[in-house]
Amino acid sequence: MNYREKLRYFVLFGILFLIIYLFVATKPLHKEFFLQTENSIHLTNEDKNINMTDFASQNEGENFYPFRLKEFAGYFTESGKIIFAKKIPYKATLTDSFWTFYENNSESIEIKNVDETVLTTINAEGFPFLQKDRIYLLPPGGNSICEYTVSGARKWIYESYVPITAFNSSQKGAVIGFADGAFVCLAPDGKELFAFYPGGSSNEIILGAAISETENLAACLSGINKQRFVLTSFDDSKHKVVFHEYLRSDLRQRCIVKFSKNSNYVYFQYDGGLGIVDCKKLKSTHIALKGTITQIEELEAQNLTLVLAHKNNRYFVYMLENANNLMGSFSFEANSAFITPTPSGFFVGHDTKISKFNIDRK
Repeated sequence: MNYREKLRYFVLFGILFLIIYLFVATKPLHKEFFLQTENSIHLTNEDKNINMTDFASQNEGENFYPFRLKEFAGYFTESGKIIFAKKIPYKATLTDSFWTFYENNSESIEIKNVDETVLTTINAEGFPFLQKDRIYLLPPGGNSICEYTVSGARKWIYESYVPITAFNSSQKGAVIGFADGAFVCLAPDGKELFAFYPGGSSNEIILGAAISETENLAACLSGINKQRFVLTSFDDSKHKVVFHEYLRSDLRQRCIVKFSKNSNYVYFQYDGGLGIVDCKKLKSTHIALKGTITQIEELEAQNLTLVLAHKNNRYFVYMLENANNLMGSFSFEANSAFITPTPSGFFVGHDTKISKFNIDRK
């Protein structure tokens, strides 16, 4: 090859390199997230209430959000106004629609609306659990669970001879995990859809469970000593384990298991982090996180998932993009905390302060 031919190849290569460089260089860079505090609510040592009649007329169309901290529980609005905040006498359970505070030895339980009017009274002993528009009661003994209607009538009861260790519900039904390793799925009317023992561990105990809101899927974290995560599909006549994996180490406490709103993913805590299973591809991702996970919430408009975890007196908020890509995190000291997503951002509550954060991409 003579000098001119070599020069021609070098020139062509240089032009091609320049075209590729210009194309790549002019592509927009990945946008970063920026958090801005919009407002903050400070809780005092006294109960706080507002006139609901005046409030409704002045704030029509605003969303109400429940909150629960170490000492206080109640509701606030997206604009940062407290509807009410009360000291918790023993324990509290709240949804967007109704709530109840209860004592350890209550023989009847009043379920109230957001405006503090009584929705219904459950004339039975036990620990109430509210989820969405559903009312559940765990009777004394801890080995059975009931669902009640908004009129206070018992809808169904499911009983066992061993303690319940995990429970979750959706519009598809409910799942229950037991100390002996039984994993049970119920239809909305309380009819048993399936019950089986995932097995494979020395100690068969269900530490966390979830049921999808939109698909016939249920999941659990099962066992100690060869602990594993199990994803199951079901219908009215059968069930099938569609994904499972053994974990490298054992979590030895109750843990959170949660499906995404669109049921494309299911999240679970394991010893050392967060597991994410793609329910379509049936593949898992693992992200190392600090502490015990207490909440997993979605910001659909931002395509973000927020994970709240705590270790000792420090809380961590992790931000995941596209369900499983860790984008960043921040932490703070507190004795209690929560996160609440809104259409434009999210609230972080800690001890006696609730702050709203807006998310910007630049």
